[in-house]
Amino acid sequence: LRLDLLQVKQYNCHLQSKEFFFFNDTATTEIYTEQIVGSVRCVQETGINAEYMGIQQQQMTNKIYSDVFSYKTQKLQIAATLAGLDYEIVYLKMEDFKKPEFLAKNPNGKIPVLETPQGILLESNAILRYIARTALNTGLYGVNSYENSCVDQWLDWVSNELDPVIFQIVIPILGYSSPDTNTYLDARNNYYRIFTILENHLRQHTYMVGHQLTIADISVAVILVFAFRLCFGEKDRQRFPSIVRHTLTVASLQNFQRFCGRLIICKKEFSPFSELPIEHNDKQKEAKNPKQYQQQQPKKESKKEENS
Repeated sequence: LRLDLLQVKQYNCHLQSKEFFFFNDTATTEIYTEQIVGSVRCVQETGINAEYMGIQQQQMTNKIYSDVFSYKTQKLQIAATLAGLDYEIVYLKMEDFKKPEFLAKNPNGKIPVLETPQGILLESNAILRYIARTALNTGLYGVNSYENSCVDQWLDWVSNELDPVIFQIVIPILGYSSPDTNTYLDARNNYYRIFTILENHLRQHTYMVGHQLTIADISVAVILVFAFRLCFGEKDRQRFPSIVRHTLTVASLQNFQRFCGRLIICKKEFSPFSELPIEHNDKQKEAKNPKQYQQQQPKKESKKEENS
């Protein structure tokens, strides 16, 4: 069931006997949906008070609490903009996460947090689903119950599979952890396995779910920004052309660039910060022997390879 909710903006929704009723303070608007999607007939009846029906107009603005670097907040901002959801963002510093006033909102002391008129929402995927559900007519959450579940499936897959493997590669490159040769090579092997799963899916589908953009596409593309900048080199792009096509499609959207910036693509994958040399192999089995990747100390006079 899809409704053009933009036609009834500023009204509250009450579900009763499979009919949708949208109220303001003094009137009721009944919207009956026909079998044809998008065919909406509005009949306004006056004289019914919303308070009598137990419904109160909500005027509070949605607030997203985050820091300025959170990629998880970026996907929320993209989705909220596409959904037409009014919100304001409150940027916090790291020390603010442990303050009592923020811990009252999220006892975990983590971001992002969404404050809605109905209450607080935690966890970025839960917030992302909430945003998509506020504008079902956009298709951001799929167009039927099956596609809804497919979107949920890929959101969980990104969180449990794609996000961790990318950060296992990216964190040593950025110098936030000391790279261990065996661990890094295992992460590389897992990286190729996960990217192969994604490539095989996108080879058969233009979008992650259905025939239009959903929050699953946004979730995938936002995390792949890190890979394209740091570890998804030219050889990887040749190996995974469907991932390249999908990422370029989503990253070209104006609302994506508004929050994530222009997609930057490295010519060659960066090595970890301590200059651990990484050889690129097209076959995963060739990368399973850690002895061929003994760490070497670079000469001081050698120039670092240029990346863009």
